[in-house]
Amino acid sequence: MANLVLIVDGFKLGTLNSPTYIPSFISSLDSILLEDVYFCENINIDLFYDLVLSGKLESRNNFTLEETFDDFMKRCIRSRENLYFYFKLYKDHYFNYENTQENIPIIKTIIIERFNSFLRDLKLYLT
Repeated sequence: MANLVLIVDGFKLGTLNSPTYIPSFISSLDSILLEDVYFCENINIDLFYDLVLSGKLESRNNFTLEETFDDFMKRCIRSRENLYFYFKLYKDHYFNYENTQENIPIIKTIIIERFNSFLRDLKLYLT
């Protein structure tokens, strides 16, 4: 267990006020890279924005990161090169988050290789 946050393209997700079970955290992040449900060959940032703004992503492509992160909706779609994330702070959140407004879509993109590098470093740190 450790207190941690996940920073995706400058956005801090989670809180340091609650511990996270690290093996489950890593497994959830690995699933984004491995499971077919997250992959879309034709996704790009414009299409991703359209999916978010139309509400079509509200009940799809969710992932969990332990209860430390349960105050946020978390969605992801993977292309061959990028991960497209959609986060939203729920109105009935438990913890306080500075500079994050409720029910406002937060869209972030990260290159898959950078994400892979982060996961490799995290796993090495824990061994």
